[in-house]
Amino acid sequence: MKNRALKRLLGATVIALIVINLSADQKPIWKGRIETENGIKVVKNPAEPLYGEFDFYLEEDLAIGGDPTKENAYFPRGGALSVDGEGNLYVADLGNVRVQMFDKIGVFVRQIGRKGQGPGEYAFPSKVLFDPDGNTCVWAARDIMYFGKDGYFKNKIQLKTFVNACILGPKGTIIGTTQPGRGPDGPKYTIIQLDPQGALLRTIAEYRGEFKKSQTAIIIHAYSNRIVFESLTADSFVYGFSGDYRLYEADADGKTTLMIACDEKPVTITGREKSETKENGVYAWIGTNDKTLNDEGFPEHRPYFGRIFTDDAGRIYVARTGSILEKEAPWRIDVFSKDGYFIYRMTWKTFPSVIRAGYFYQVREDKETSEYQAVRFKIKNWEKMKKGRDGAF
Repeated sequence: MKNRALKRLLGATVIALIVINLSADQKPIWKGRIETENGIKVVKNPAEPLYGEFDFYLEEDLAIGGDPTKENAYFPRGGALSVDGEGNLYVADLGNVRVQMFDKIGVFVRQIGRKGQGPGEYAFPSKVLFDPDGNTCVWAARDIMYFGKDGYFKNKIQLKTFVNACILGPKGTIIGTTQPGRGPDGPKYTIIQLDPQGALLRTIAEYRGEFKKSQTAIIIHAYSNRIVFESLTADSFVYGFSGDYRLYEADADGKTTLMIACDEKPVTITGREKSETKENGVYAWIGTNDKTLNDEGFPEHRPYFGRIFTDDAGRIYVARTGSILEKEAPWRIDVFSKDGYFIYRMTWKTFPSVIRAGYFYQVREDKETSEYQAVRFKIKNWEKMKKGRDGAF
């Protein structure tokens, strides 16, 4: 009897282990669909990510700045941080009007350009970009200045169209957004592509958003829609308009190659949110000196997102728009693979400047001292993050 009972117990254990192993080997099932619209592949994602939640495990391993006695590494008003393919760090130092280069262990290398109006000089360095040849490019207002790997000035191009933000796109082109303003067809959000000499090549997309055709005064606030964009690969970039949950991957000619959609319901902007925005959420005003924001200045619903980031694995990180009433709440991040699948949901306490090669970079302000540092964190679980629907790492 004991032997028979033992055999039954062992048999049940084996069956249980088989079931557990089968469950562990099962791949998550993607519940979206693939369609074609106007000859373009559209990946329509469900509201839930394929692999669920993922959190970066961050370990700080480098901090530059914060000490007023160290002149080369002091950023009194913060700055914009960029990282090249070799891991060197560049800070567009707003307070000192300069660009500082540090190697990957944080040692100061050189200053790139300087304040002034001559060759290789600038009045307001906003951001450091890198071209395919490894040259350092300083974007300053309507100019992009090219410096060689040795830091010597090479040439300058002047942008024929003013842009609010820009990246270097495929084949040396420049991708940027224009400032919405008065025009014959009324204000719009526009993303454009300039040639390597700064001349307009094409308008990639336009969006009316919440603007009215006859509108002349524009107020930008916490719930204003916007165009977001970022480089994806050497041959492509990604952009989207926050009034719709759609992202577009485009090639060197600005042609859409893939559309990414997500099944998200719009969120109504509440009366309390509107009141707080009118009081503390107005950032800029165009064509008027009156900062008064009325209800007609709000979009129909909360923008779906406010910023996007990409990494060198081709993943796209979409920062969702939260409530202005929840100022200390972490950011909700939706992560998509390069081929358009919604693979993860994340939460971030702060935004990065760059995510690359297993590192998370940012400019950090010390709340107690008000000093700024360029900081690098190692993402300890970087290799565990999947790249796409097939489960590859």
